[in-house]
Amino acid sequence: MQNLIVLGADGQLGKKISHDFKSAYNVIPLDRSKCDLNNLHMLRDVIESHKPSVVVNCAAYTNVDRAEEDFDKCLSVNYHAVKALAELSNKLKFKLIHFSTDYIFNEKNHIPIKENNTKNPINNYGISKLRGETAIGQVCRDFYIFRTSWVYSNNGSNFPKTILDLAKKKESLDIVNDQFGSPTSVNLISNIVLLSLKKNIKKGIYHISPDGVCSWFDIATEILQYTQKQNGYILQNINSVSSSQFLTKAKRPNFSYLDNSKIEKILGVEIQNWRVYFHKFLMGETE
Repeated sequence: MQNLIVLGADGQLGKKISHDFKSAYNVIPLDRSKCDLNNLHMLRDVIESHKPSVVVNCAAYTNVDRAEEDFDKCLSVNYHAVKALAELSNKLKFKLIHFSTDYIFNEKNHIPIKENNTKNPINNYGISKLRGETAIGQVCRDFYIFRTSWVYSNNGSNFPKTILDLAKKKESLDIVNDQFGSPTSVNLISNIVLLSLKKNIKKGIYHISPDGVCSWFDIATEILQYTQKQNGYILQNINSVSSSQFLTKAKRPNFSYLDNSKIEKILGVEIQNWRVYFHKFLMGETE
């Protein structure tokens, strides 16, 4: 079996891919202790030692607010390490799979965002991820870039898990109603990436997102409907509020729904509505 390295293997997406790809590859999961993307010498040495056919980069600097003050560290992981991976891909002849974000966009209309839409990041995190994408596109000969948004799973830190935890502690929550996108399960991402490898689709950039646009308030409402039927939760009310009531260091795009039609067409699959995947998550079926 071919060697496949997963960088950031301890994160929610890295864990899922490390688990799911074992049937098709000899998976080598590497967390930060085994391969720190801040250390380019370590990165090169570790990857060269394993002679991979595929490297899946699930590692990233994702603290959006902290990136406003810590841009150098953000760039170190999201740009400099990614550029090094692109160069290594050419040298060692492995396919590079990288994940990017809806935060490279800042669309003013509510039309699903296609892969070739104008890039206009409004925070340092988005800028760093766009630089990483650009480096791959300019340097790498064999790659997939998958853009995702609002990623969640039963592992790690994410919005649905936070709300579920708060639902045990609070009777009422204020949730933003004017930021729109779509929650994306690691299960959907993993399935699409594995199928892309099996079908050996052409190199390029693809969006992975379920069907259907929603707000953070809509997601929280789905969680409320679930928790009210379960024991151990005290949440009774979700209040719809404007994002202007929550001051954050970094600006967020108001609309970041990624159009999934390109990957659907090239793989010949039908991606379902976000609620289908979300209900499976709530029932513990995501993993």
